[in-house]
Amino acid sequence: MVTLNNITKISQVTPEVTLFLRGLGFSNYYIIKIFNLVGEAAIALTEDNPYWLLDEFSHMGFKKIDEAAEKLGIEKDSEYRIQSGIRFGLRSYVAEGHSFAPVNELCEKVAEYLDLSSSLVRDVLEDMALMGMVQMTMLHQRAVVYFYGYYRAECLICGKLADLADPDMMKPLACGENLDFLLCKAEAAGGIRLSEEQFAAARDVLTSGVSIITGGPGTGKTTLINTILRVLNGCGQKVAVAAPTGRAAKRIMETTGQYASTVHRLLEYYYDEGAHTMAFGKNQADPLDVDAVIVDEASMLDLLLMGALCDAMKPGTRLILVGDADQLPSVGAGSVLEDLIESGYFHTAHLTAIFRQAQESNIVVNAHRVNDGRYPVFGGDFVLIEGDKQQETLDKVTKLAGKFPLDQVQVLTPTKKGILGSQNLNIYLQQTFNPPREGVDEIQFGQRTFRVGDRIMQLKNNYRLEFKRPGAKDGKGVFNGETGTITAIDRELSRITVEYDDDKWVEYPYTQLDEIELAYAVTVHKSQGSEFPVVIMPVSWFPPALVTRNLLYTAITRSRKQVYIVGRQDYLNAMVDNYQGKQRNSGLQERLNGFYGGLQ
Repeated sequence: MVTLNNITKISQVTPEVTLFLRGLGFSNYYIIKIFNLVGEAAIALTEDNPYWLLDEFSHMGFKKIDEAAEKLGIEKDSEYRIQSGIRFGLRSYVAEGHSFAPVNELCEKVAEYLDLSSSLVRDVLEDMALMGMVQMTMLHQRAVVYFYGYYRAECLICGKLADLADPDMMKPLACGENLDFLLCKAEAAGGIRLSEEQFAAARDVLTSGVSIITGGPGTGKTTLINTILRVLNGCGQKVAVAAPTGRAAKRIMETTGQYASTVHRLLEYYYDEGAHTMAFGKNQADPLDVDAVIVDEASMLDLLLMGALCDAMKPGTRLILVGDADQLPSVGAGSVLEDLIESGYFHTAHLTAIFRQAQESNIVVNAHRVNDGRYPVFGGDFVLIEGDKQQETLDKVTKLAGKFPLDQVQVLTPTKKGILGSQNLNIYLQQTFNPPREGVDEIQFGQRTFRVGDRIMQLKNNYRLEFKRPGAKDGKGVFNGETGTITAIDRELSRITVEYDDDKWVEYPYTQLDEIELAYAVTVHKSQGSEFPVVIMPVSWFPPALVTRNLLYTAITRSRKQVYIVGRQDYLNAMVDNYQGKQRNSGLQERLNGFYGGLQ
């Protein structure tokens, strides 16, 4: 018996649905996806409002849905069409990392795209705000519009952090000994000696309700975290340690010896079938039962995840955020860590001194040189391999990567497209690391081939996708940027099994293979929170908006042992000179200013 969500062939879709959707120009692939989601209701839903498809299948693109709507006789000034255009436009802002869009700017862009007047678009936008579909407000003395979830997250973060940072709400460490003595005991237990900078930072963090530790590589963030953990554990404090990604959480466990999880797992995420979205078991009604929360790689915290974390913090809990503020901002919308630091309202320890052992590494030295706007030096663990033409650079990257075991090397690149983009690099690197051979199953999906043994990455948050975890509870939810390995392929059912780095197993049906891609090469943005023994990065001409100083800095800091830059040094130097990071639309800092200003 064929059940919904388990269909892989067009012959399994009812003829009525197939004919109807084909008549609107949809491919068999999307017909299967639509039928898997809503079954025979696809006809009634689409006849009523075809733009529902864009909310569920954003990769279709607005133009494709608009063409289908025209075939169904939907007028150009239909409210459904304009509402969908507004949501599509606002989603494009969110995809670029913005929390909101300026109203006038959004209306003009949507009007141009829909070939309608800006005033008509504005009228519909205001109606959407009245119906609670979006949130309009004033920020920076101009009208702006949010998806409601992002607006709520900003407000929630401000209110909760103000409560947590309130000295009257904070619970002092009840150890019967003064703090300096406790820190000295922790130093002795760890066999280390903190610098004056670290000692002062630890003291401030342990006497603050909300604190931030930031600094580049080699500045002793891990040593500081370990010391703080020893003090908190020694005082009987219950501490939760987390990171935004599974790889980052594993690295914390390796360096601290303390259990760490992803933030999602800490908050007990699940898929809410009624609301059709992700939800968290830990929230204001059932908060985390801990005395302190430490989040590493906090530069990766986007607005919604930070909002969920704050929602689950009970009064008196310490929050310690650890991260490198000079790395690229989160993949998701918002600039949380930067906004919190720039607000000046929370104690921030800026670690600047590079320890002697770290000074011996050109990776560390060059990361700081690049961050300071100086060109890197080559030698030792930081090597330049010259290449002129892009094809020559591609060949050298592929050959060099093949000299290392797959689990030791990662190719990072600024972009997805082009000769040196991740998509093309992966075609060559797959041939290097996992070529076709007898007895190894593979499956063709569009222009891509997936093969048992391939390294892959999830491309979007999918809260519905089920996983199994041996020895633990099964669940749902695979997140953008998670990496794993293909362990099995069922060609008859067009199904792929992936083992992810956080020890969960996921089966992908044919209709969801567009959610994964090969990950022998990934963009620098997608590498955030990860660390690799060897990093190889091609450097050539790329659009200047992509090749910024903080992108290069982020790429360098992903490596533990060896960095290879392949390409031309003048292009590398141009990245160092390109300091113009794209400013994100965020209201968090202004809301903090208003909130704290209102308390004074």
